[in-house]
Amino acid sequence: MRKLISLLVLVTLLFSNVTHADAAKIWTKYVAKDKSYSFHYPSGWKVTANDSMIGIENAKSNEELIMAILPYEKQKTSKQLASSFITLIKDANPNLKASNWRSLSDSMGDHVVFDLSDKIGTKKHLGLGLVIKDMGQAMWFSYFSPEADYYQIRAYSIMEGFISSMATGTTSVAPKIDYTIDVAANIDKNAKGFMFVLEFALGAPLTKSQEDAIIKELKSGWRHLSKEELQVYDEYPILVKSIMKAKQKDMEKLRSSLEEVIKEWLDETDQKDPAVKIIKSSLDKRGKVVIKGSPPLTEMSLQAYSEIIAYSKLLQKDSSSSPDKITKKSVDSVKKQVKEVWKNLSKEDREDIATTPGLWVCIRSQYRFGTKDQKKEIRDSVKKIEQAKEAPKADSSKTTKDEPMSMAAHWSMMQIQKMTFNSYMWSRGYNYSITTGKMW
Repeated sequence: MRKLISLLVLVTLLFSNVTHADAAKIWTKYVAKDKSYSFHYPSGWKVTANDSMIGIENAKSNEELIMAILPYEKQKTSKQLASSFITLIKDANPNLKASNWRSLSDSMGDHVVFDLSDKIGTKKHLGLGLVIKDMGQAMWFSYFSPEADYYQIRAYSIMEGFISSMATGTTSVAPKIDYTIDVAANIDKNAKGFMFVLEFALGAPLTKSQEDAIIKELKSGWRHLSKEELQVYDEYPILVKSIMKAKQKDMEKLRSSLEEVIKEWLDETDQKDPAVKIIKSSLDKRGKVVIKGSPPLTEMSLQAYSEIIAYSKLLQKDSSSSPDKITKKSVDSVKKQVKEVWKNLSKEDREDIATTPGLWVCIRSQYRFGTKDQKKEIRDSVKKIEQAKEAPKADSSKTTKDEPMSMAAHWSMMQIQKMTFNSYMWSRGYNYSITTGKMW
């Protein structure tokens, strides 16, 4: 193990995403029993070490960090050595796969970085691998975590901190690298910002399931990006604020420009990409007529209205729920009711339903980007929609609890409660045509 230390010092130059943190709190020192070497590892993790391998595990998060000494073969490259090691351990890990190999060969030696994936039981794990061949030594480093919690930035930070802290004797110094940065929160914020810009630009509010699918696809790709690559997407939340503050006279110009950018992106992106398919499908269906009439019931207005009512129903059970918590089953139930009673609705009710796409986009957007008080106002207001339905009609002893209407009364209530639709200047940009069921 001693012979590896000088090589490990060189390896730290491979990593560039250095951040600073209170090292004493997030890194713990490990000293070998014979005090021949020492290193630092994430606090709270468990170390298992022998002469050829070091394993460090986080039982709570199922993360794993491994360093192993590989048989040195002069004629083989670091990639070939990595492939040989993967083949060797496939008996115990048959689902282990490596991809996206990145060679880092230079004057320092032969190094290769690669992505890893594994399936343990029914759960998929993702990881980052590094094999170094230099100074007559070959070493394997890998980091793994459950797929949902994997972020390349964290993987790099943990591996970098561990490698850079390796030292002879007991001299290891805690690395000034912060692996605790909440990458997930920032990616989530940027993904939601992207969704806002997308819906605003195309004038097509997506369903919750569509939004979930697109956000999942975005996060799936972004979790593999570096810090520098992710910074590009930090512009989306900033763009959201700009849209919300835009004056009415600038609204259409801004929206048109964004629409062109989105359409170019759609044309240039792989057409098999799930997100692209969802967006294009939504655009094709936004004016699709479900039931003819004046105005007609369109797919987009039916979906938006049903999601609003489903959210109101959810708030009766849990007044702290967010719009993201509604289920497809509850939405489909409301959609079925709306189609069954559509022919008996007044023109005013139908027109109210026709305008809900813009309202629903605004409700969800302000909830995502609004203050704590604004979110509470939205919940309180939407909750009253279902409560109003449970009140008895003036000319009947029966209640309207099982009916999806009347939206006219609900709409007035939302206006009185200063709902989101009138809270932002940008919401007026939704020039919805009741006749055609299209925006803009």
